[in-house]
Amino acid sequence: MRFLKFYDAADKTRFLELTYLVTIALLLSTVVFTTVFITHHFLLIKKYVIQEDAVEAALISILLLIAYLLSNVYKKELKKYLQETRKLSRDKCDLSNKLTDAFKYIGGINVQIQEIRSILCGLRKFPATENEFRKDLALFARKVLGIVNADWVVIRLIGQTKLRTIKEHLEPRENANLIIKGISNKALVANQAIDGYSIVASHHHNSMIMVFCVFPKKCLDEAEKILLEAITYQIEMLYLIFVSRQSHEDLSKRQTHHTEFRSN
Repeated sequence: MRFLKFYDAADKTRFLELTYLVTIALLLSTVVFTTVFITHHFLLIKKYVIQEDAVEAALISILLLIAYLLSNVYKKELKKYLQETRKLSRDKCDLSNKLTDAFKYIGGINVQIQEIRSILCGLRKFPATENEFRKDLALFARKVLGIVNADWVVIRLIGQTKLRTIKEHLEPRENANLIIKGISNKALVANQAIDGYSIVASHHHNSMIMVFCVFPKKCLDEAEKILLEAITYQIEMLYLIFVSRQSHEDLSKRQTHHTEFRSN
């Protein structure tokens, strides 16, 4: 039986079926022709003579017993190979599902990378005016709606010292149902839940501002949270750069004006 190792489970099953059928055919042929072969009395020893009918019955019983034993052996082997075949089939399905999940995960990661790249590298210049900063807020709001299936989003910048709204932008979808109320700055900064809303915020506690994305209640997965947090951090950075540039320009103007005043 060593050469059976080179067969797969299906080949082994077919081989067992063929062996069983050939063996049964031979046994049945032997049973049928037993009466032909046995035509005289058999002398067992000098004192005992076995009748023809008794010999036929004994041989037929032995042959049927052999057929029964072979049938049991065949069934056991067949059951074992069928179990192995089912196990291989289940393993194949499991591997196929795992590969499918892996490809989906890789595809999702690639999409996330592209989204993060567009968030971090989409702006070619820092905002220099209030109008440019408002346009950037609108751009990031549209990115949020591209990530989250929500009717609208509010991006709000809040000063951490006095909890006042510094900037705010509302971006609705077309024909969206706008019902917005009860969004407290104090609750946002304190990271409190607000009924009916999902909130994603930047978490630089030593920053002068915090940025919040507020939209209708949604169940966000981990990937969506990461992308929305990246947007809030990017907005926070842009605002700090914008304020810094504005302060620098004001300082330059005052210095220029002071120099001109002294020269006059």
